[in-house]
Amino acid sequence: MRYAVLALLSCQQYLAIAFLYAAVPAVLRQQGAPLPVIGLFGLVFFAFTVNFLWAPLVDRYPLTRLGRRRSWILLMQGLAAAVTALAALLDPGRQVAALLAASLALATLAATQRIATLGYAADSLRPTQRACGAAVMGWGMSVGNALGGAAGLSLIETFGWRDALLSGAALMALLAGLAPLLPEPAAGAATPAAPVARGAWWQPGMWRAVAIVAPATVGVALAFPMAAPWLVDLGLPLPQVGLVIAAATVLAFTSAGPLAGLGLRRLPAPRAVLASALLLTPPFALLAGAQGLLAARPWTLLSVFVIFSALAVQNVAFNTYFYSLARPGRAAADVTFLTAMMSVAAMAGFGASGFVAAAWGYGATLAATAAGYAATALLAWRLAPAGGNGARHAR
Repeated sequence: MRYAVLALLSCQQYLAIAFLYAAVPAVLRQQGAPLPVIGLFGLVFFAFTVNFLWAPLVDRYPLTRLGRRRSWILLMQGLAAAVTALAALLDPGRQVAALLAASLALATLAATQRIATLGYAADSLRPTQRACGAAVMGWGMSVGNALGGAAGLSLIETFGWRDALLSGAALMALLAGLAPLLPEPAAGAATPAAPVARGAWWQPGMWRAVAIVAPATVGVALAFPMAAPWLVDLGLPLPQVGLVIAAATVLAFTSAGPLAGLGLRRLPAPRAVLASALLLTPPFALLAGAQGLLAARPWTLLSVFVIFSALAVQNVAFNTYFYSLARPGRAAADVTFLTAMMSVAAMAGFGASGFVAAAWGYGATLAATAAGYAATALLAWRLAPAGGNGARHAR
């Protein structure tokens, strides 16, 4: 039941996220919006790099009698449904500025809901459950991405912008209505409210964790944005590109993610990072070396699947590590800070990916990913504690 709850929470928050990065840019382009304007919509995800600033408030203040975790999840999901319904009334071809404002609001709500969801997971899972819990949340994320992205685009194409968004808003409202039925984590109810003054960035082990995962995060972020252009260069039409990416996401998080959760669940959290990085380095190195040796179609399709499988595996390993560093009563703030720092590293990789691929080819992005995982493995071996949680909780 605990894993089912985590899958549901992860799925519902990614409905809005996938809609923002998949559906909105495609619709704007279809309406004739210039690429620089569409590029502005990437700025809405800045909310995920700064949400650690208000994460202590989510840790400290329950909004209703539902508790600290459930009350924030209910409010954010309900507001996301309302904003989506309002966006349905906009004309994406003429009211671009209003749509940008709605997208920024939706991203901020999703980023805040993510804080509460991460806190819920950290409070709910015992150390031996964290790897499997992270795998389950990754699977929920993949389903939410498929529904908000690929299915969202299909609904817009079939029924139009307004009806598709109103249907999405209704689904979000339905999921929000399930929040009171979720069990509030015992830690959230039993632990006194956390002081806001002491930030997560001052805690032992935090910056060490950021340094360890940053190279892998930058490396895979160099390859991930190129997945869609590779498929376009193969001559696939846009609907098929969306279908392939959605299928690769769900398949990877249904296979590689759970396998990683089972394989890493009994390892100390820092050693799980080391093991995952060692596991992921060779496939990317082999794929980079195979460019030009394999036919373009199988090489590209295999590369895309490996990229999403790597995201599934690192999601398990990195989140398990982050949960181990979270302090009782401050889990949302601590884990959110670490994921926000990952977002900063990912944005650096996203920004450079197109330049790397244009200068040296798609294979170079795979080689950079292999180098990133190798560097993370080395740092995890040298810097991370050999056993235990890898954390020294401030009680």
